[in-house]
Amino acid sequence: MMKRKLIAGAITLTVLATAACGGGDVTTKATATTPPATSSPTSSPTRTIDPKAQPAVDAYLAYIAASNNALRKPRVLGQDIPLSADYTKYSFDPERSEFSAFIYQLSSQGLKMAGDPGLPRPKVRSIDLVAKPFPIVVLTDCPTPAVKWDAHDVKTGKNAAVPPPAGTVPPPYRTTVQVINYKNHWGVAKITTDSGRTCSG
Repeated sequence: MMKRKLIAGAITLTVLATAACGGGDVTTKATATTPPATSSPTSSPTRTIDPKAQPAVDAYLAYIAASNNALRKPRVLGQDIPLSADYTKYSFDPERSEFSAFIYQLSSQGLKMAGDPGLPRPKVRSIDLVAKPFPIVVLTDCPTPAVKWDAHDVKTGKNAAVPPPAGTVPPPYRTTVQVINYKNHWGVAKITTDSGRTCSG
């Protein structure tokens, strides 16, 4: 799976779109607890997950599935989110608002993502179920390489991707994911990508 920051970098070269990752407080509440059955990715290969962290891992996988679906058909401001693309159910701010802003940027530029983004392969870095203000599970992920996961023009269907700058390290990149529990619901709060080196699993 290609993370938002990497996608934004590729699109910046074409249409000057940007997407930032940053900190912030949790200000919104998600409501669903299970991903759509038709769009949830599975990690590859299968990994042993601490049962205490499994709900957080499930929320992360659901978020990735929904956000990838959202990238395939970016919505315009005010448009309802299809169930299979409703990343808001599995995320909190700042990640939720930052990804929403990126989706609107794609839509305003007449772009969508197409292809195969690869599969997430999350590992549990730490679990703190008594953390304040929210219980937190920290994951790391090195997804399988994407297969032609590129920006395309919505109207023409043409590939809008351009080659990366010379010296760019090829993906996949390792990400650090903060998943928190707010009112008995797990959701992704922050994703940080290390685009300085290629990860291998």
